[in-house]
Amino acid sequence: MVFSLLASAPLLSGVSGASNTTSLVYATFAAAATLLAANHTMNAGLLKVRYGECLSDTFKEHIQPYLPSDALSALTAGIGVLALTTYGPVAALVLVGGSIGGQALIYSTRESHARRRALEEENLKLKEALNGSATSFGYIILGELGRKDGYTDRHAAATATYSRDIALELGFDEERAGRVWTAGLLHNVGLFGLPAELRGADGRLNSIARRQYEEHPMRGQRMLAHLEDSGGFEDIGEWIRWHHERLDGRGYPDRLRGSWIPVESKIIAVAEAYAAMVLDSPKRPGIGFEAARAKLAEGLGPRFDEAVAKAFLRNLDTGVEGYRLADDDRFATPGSSGFRVSQAISQRGH
Repeated sequence: MVFSLLASAPLLSGVSGASNTTSLVYATFAAAATLLAANHTMNAGLLKVRYGECLSDTFKEHIQPYLPSDALSALTAGIGVLALTTYGPVAALVLVGGSIGGQALIYSTRESHARRRALEEENLKLKEALNGSATSFGYIILGELGRKDGYTDRHAAATATYSRDIALELGFDEERAGRVWTAGLLHNVGLFGLPAELRGADGRLNSIARRQYEEHPMRGQRMLAHLEDSGGFEDIGEWIRWHHERLDGRGYPDRLRGSWIPVESKIIAVAEAYAAMVLDSPKRPGIGFEAARAKLAEGLGPRFDEAVAKAFLRNLDTGVEGYRLADDDRFATPGSSGFRVSQAISQRGH
């Protein structure tokens, strides 16, 4: 219909002339564009009605990737008509050949797009699996430490929960807060393999033992380095390495100061310090909420980042007693009855 409206004469009428040829070519382009637009519109409508797919998503996924091949198809049709009116029936070969080439390009484009989408989905699943693997890896090590001292695994679970809540209070999105949760969980994996007397150290260590203990953040980073090529855990390893740094530069292992310390490390520092204060450890009993809150407030500036600590204090002030003492269901440990790693991973989103 579009072709008939725009063409000055039927395609095979035998009427010659530049004006007639021009009108036939323009009519062919218009007809091809109309056909392609109608086809995409109907497909988008069907996807919307049947699957409720957003029109913008339909355009990005099902239309935009094929626009170059659509343009080539329209161009092929126009050139074919031009050749047919200029050179006669032999141009049919050009038209057929061009059409075959255009369809081959369309097929190739669609196959490439499908492979790319499949690869993206596989990469996403791999990333999720590796993230789960890192969590499983952490729970295996922390569970073993917890069986030895009855504390390290509980402290890791509390640090992870508190870290994620602080991150959300500071405005982190769910994905970034989830990575902070993972870092909080794994922050002490470097303790694995250290002598029992160094785990849960309370400050009364000689210089050699102290130096050995202060290497555990670096040990944790190295343990995660084996997962970097597969899952991109380099940033989590850095956050773990620097979670014992202080704003005044008196922390370890690198004596970083102020803004040189990543905010994620500052979050873990606050979370793990508070968890260590309220939980019973092999060295001493927990000191309770009020005393731990006061010590946390005392550390603002030289030890703890003020914005991070205040965000955590807001969470504590509005939290229930079980949250303040890290002893409700949110702080379940790997050894708890019915606890699963998949359950722990899902808690990052709730």
